[in-house]
Amino acid sequence: MKKIFLFAFSILLILSSCQPGKVQQGEITYKVTYPNSEISGFMKAILPETMTITFSGTKMKSTISRGQIFSTDIISDEADQSLEMRLDFGDKLLYTVLNAGDVKNMMNSQPNYEITALNQSDSLFGMFAHSYSVSEANDTIIRENAWFTEDLAPLNAYWFTSYKSVKGMPLVFDIERYGVMMHLEVLEFSQREVLDAEFDRDGSLNEIPYNQFEVEVQELFNNLME
Repeated sequence: MKKIFLFAFSILLILSSCQPGKVQQGEITYKVTYPNSEISGFMKAILPETMTITFSGTKMKSTISRGQIFSTDIISDEADQSLEMRLDFGDKLLYTVLNAGDVKNMMNSQPNYEITALNQSDSLFGMFAHSYSVSEANDTIIRENAWFTEDLAPLNAYWFTSYKSVKGMPLVFDIERYGVMMHLEVLEFSQREVLDAEFDRDGSLNEIPYNQFEVEVQELFNNLME
């Protein structure tokens, strides 16, 4: 009887080890649109059209940029719930490391979404994704459903956003920050090695308090949306 049990346990162990694991490293590129803004010719020339998320394990770098004009980064790690934000805009080479109070203030400044899991799933760029309806009290706009995948290493990638209750990595979703609403849809996914150095901070950046950093980024988006 003992031999039968050990044999069955061995088979179960072999089968479980053959199950496909989560992708530990890679890069996702998203198309960015502005559904609730009238984009003029000049604005179209300077507003970002893509966002990139690079991840390794629980660590991520989210980058929104437009050529050499500007770039903003958020470096997050769900393992220790750490956040760093960076800005490269003209002579403004800045970064801030958020403490627990800063993270709380950042989360409280974002929309309070009501998110409901739907009985819809699909494959997006080879990743199995689930759909969620998203709404906010007194909504005056029609929102598209969000799509998240649990095939990648981050278990709760957007823990610091309005999507904190949703497991996995967003593939289709909205970002509402600094008076701007951006709609993002995955364009490309690349499973690749991500080096630790890709998360390193440029030595030319200067540290400032979180509140001051928010003022600087708000000013940037005010200029972009004029």
